[in-house]
Amino acid sequence: MKKLLFLLFPISAFAQTEIPLNDLNAFKNPSANWTIEGSVVGDHQATALTSTPGKGVLFCSLKGAKYQPTDDLFFKLEHGDIRLSLDFMIPKGSNSGIYLQGRYEVQILDSWLKKEINDGDCGAIYHRWDESRGAGKEGYEGHVPRQNAVKAPGLWNHIEIDFKAPTFDASGKKLSNARFNKVTLNGVLIHENIELLGVTRGAVSQQEVATGPIRIQGDHGQVAFKNIKYEVFDKPLATFSPTSYEYYQGKFANLQTGATKPVQAGTAKQPSMKLAEAKSDFLLKFKGTITIPENDTYTFTTNWTGAGVLLIDNDTITKGDHWYSEDVKGSKKLSAGEHTYSLIHAKDFGWGPKALGFFVERVGTPKQAITERTSLPEPEATPLIEVKVAQETILQRSFMMYGDVKKTHAVSVGMPGGLSYAYDLNQGGYLQAWRGKFLDATQMWHDRGEPQTSAPMGVTISLNDKFPLALLSDASASIPASLPKSDLQYKGYRLNKIEVAGEKIAFPVFMYEYKGLKVQDLSTPSANSDAIVRHLTFEGSTPAGTSLYVLLAEGNMITDLGKNRFAIDNQQYFVSIPETSKAIIRDNNGVKQLVLPLAGLKDLSYQLIF
Repeated sequence: MKKLLFLLFPISAFAQTEIPLNDLNAFKNPSANWTIEGSVVGDHQATALTSTPGKGVLFCSLKGAKYQPTDDLFFKLEHGDIRLSLDFMIPKGSNSGIYLQGRYEVQILDSWLKKEINDGDCGAIYHRWDESRGAGKEGYEGHVPRQNAVKAPGLWNHIEIDFKAPTFDASGKKLSNARFNKVTLNGVLIHENIELLGVTRGAVSQQEVATGPIRIQGDHGQVAFKNIKYEVFDKPLATFSPTSYEYYQGKFANLQTGATKPVQAGTAKQPSMKLAEAKSDFLLKFKGTITIPENDTYTFTTNWTGAGVLLIDNDTITKGDHWYSEDVKGSKKLSAGEHTYSLIHAKDFGWGPKALGFFVERVGTPKQAITERTSLPEPEATPLIEVKVAQETILQRSFMMYGDVKKTHAVSVGMPGGLSYAYDLNQGGYLQAWRGKFLDATQMWHDRGEPQTSAPMGVTISLNDKFPLALLSDASASIPASLPKSDLQYKGYRLNKIEVAGEKIAFPVFMYEYKGLKVQDLSTPSANSDAIVRHLTFEGSTPAGTSLYVLLAEGNMITDLGKNRFAIDNQQYFVSIPETSKAIIRDNNGVKQLVLPLAGLKDLSYQLIF
């Protein structure tokens, strides 16, 4: 039950401000290296990006000489605590970095395919530097990412940074160090709770400050950015009065105490579950005031094990029966000044921990606790159950989430070399592919394992879950979103031993019958594991009036890069096809599709690169 509830809990989204990239007005005195472009295109083998005129992309072309500090780009935005998210792209071999407050660098580097990474690779929190430590020891206190999560050069990477600025007293004495609460690269958590004892190498100053500008390194190599969004926490906080409380024992339907008298009453600094002596069969009632600093919309979060209700100025904000790790949210527009609250909670069952949490936040402030810190226990620790790949291919059947849909006939295939994919046995289509660690199977096997889902643990690209072959009347005919069992029958799979990089390894071959055609679908890593190679073989006759096509990819944008390579879905991944083939980019109900006619062919291989 707890696991099922966990999957249903809402995930809070940051309310971020986007920097418009229509011009360079958001930046201080940008050098000639920096321009605003409409798009930037790259290839995983190219050492330079190419741009097209327009708006929406911030581009460092590195027109001048390298290693000119005046080419670093400073934002006009000065920040303390900040949540920053953006997309970046680099060409092969390039190097840049994002400096929070101009002092604490998150590295950007072409580290694609690197097996052993260090504190200079992409996503690393760069090391500090002190030449007095001696030759070879100057760099220290760097932080290596948990795994290599960068995509291939020429693809867009997405990074999210949650940064806590250092704090100081009125005299300027530092009270707390800077901290990276969390850094996520391409959906992979690479840092958490990293405290920095000082600035990293290359900082604008050794002096730490409460606020400073974001700085982007622009003198080491080409780099492009888009979708730059941030949330800063610089608004005044709410304040709270002591609370009155009443503690009742017994069972109370609908949170009504009737004529029952409290067994204890008084005043406390903050609401707290500690005021309930019994493990169950009790009710707590708190009343107090909140002083709101500014007119705004405020979001309140409550947590409890059992039943409860929160009222602000007698308006119900949250209520219901919940498990304590569920964040129950409600919002209300409040004017500056004093407002009343009433918080009531009852627990009438013995199992489950006692818990009570009450929080407030708004755009521009962190989440403030109104309840006492230990009133809400830490969520129960859940051990990670990881499926690992060593020298042999691993197949794991499970349910798998594909967007909002639970796929019940999924199989995940982890291949030696760090490439994996998830496959829909009903449709013979890729659900997703990823690079890095294989599979998180915690929801399958921990506790009761009710969801029975598994999830990728690496850098993931979403694919179309469609059977790759289509019998069409012509190249413009529509490809159906899914196939009925009358058209597509799954015939099982077998393991074939294939030589990859000098080793014979078994890989699954999925077999189907599609409108009379016998189809075999085999995926392997390329020799250096830079791509998933999909091998399709088919035999049989096509019905009269139809031709056979393969759907290679689809997305909102497909770019022909030349040499039979294509950037898919605005450069989320690449598709590479044989030089003798001729693919077609077409529009199908507003979605771009890359299709290839297969006249006379009995097999086809193509590559997914990311």
